[in-house]
Amino acid sequence: MKKKIFASAVFLLLFIASAGAQDLNLAVNFLQGEKSKDSHSAEESFAISNSSMAYTVKYTGKKGKNQQDMEKTCTFTEQDLKNIAKTIEAKGLNVNDSLFQESSKTKSYEVYTRINIAINMDGQEYKINISGDTKEFDEAVLYKNSVFFITMLRKMVADCK
Repeated sequence: MKKKIFASAVFLLLFIASAGAQDLNLAVNFLQGEKSKDSHSAEESFAISNSSMAYTVKYTGKKGKNQQDMEKTCTFTEQDLKNIAKTIEAKGLNVNDSLFQESSKTKSYEVYTRINIAINMDGQEYKINISGDTKEFDEAVLYKNSVFFITMLRKMVADCK
């Protein structure tokens, strides 16, 4: 628990320290979980301050054999940052918006998510918050584009040295 609080604090400090800059800075937290007899979840955090990137992933509950907690830091190239900014604009993530769905306590099975994206780009701040049962968001463009963006960031982290 202390490690999770420390990692969250590091991400928050990186984001706040760079909030006044004219470059791209972002903090993303993505939780995906399943409520079932074998409940489990994965929580990923991405923080980018100028070109520095920090990433963590933590799994709880029933884990698959390839699901290992991980922390990684690296430096993104100028082109990586341009691609991120271009995707933010193309996918309409440069907004302040929220999607919330209250889960039913009577559901015995549910795949749920919590997505928090904070972006500071070219002096503008944007925040996206999404929380609830993923089935409720199947048609929501903001949800689809946020998941696309997180998937892109995950691949960039894997390729980053």
